[in-house]
Amino acid sequence: MTAQARLIAGIAAVLCLSAVILGAVGSHAIDMRGMQDVWETGSDIHLFNAAALVGVAALLNMTGSRSLFWAAWLIILGTVMFSGSIYQHVMTAYKVTYLAPAGGFIMMAGWLLAALSMLRKP
Repeated sequence: MTAQARLIAGIAAVLCLSAVILGAVGSHAIDMRGMQDVWETGSDIHLFNAAALVGVAALLNMTGSRSLFWAAWLIILGTVMFSGSIYQHVMTAYKVTYLAPAGGFIMMAGWLLAALSMLRKP
């Protein structure tokens, strides 16, 4: 496995682990104050993107695409910003209004770049 693919796969695994942990914490250890749906949205986005990044790492290993590597980083950054701001909001009741939308936009940009990277002829 290439160093870039190994790095993305390792980060994806850590994101998967943290998604499972935070999903369990949200289900059992936090007073949600009626914000269970908000937490669940953050948790779902976190886990789905983390799992999909494992596939991106596999494709990156096969192709060595520089644009796919940068797409993975955008997806990672967007996931951390989006889901992290949701977790923070539910746990503290303090909302940083721009983080979730910015993270969502960065995630979408990452997936668009990933799609374009995969559709481009070698």
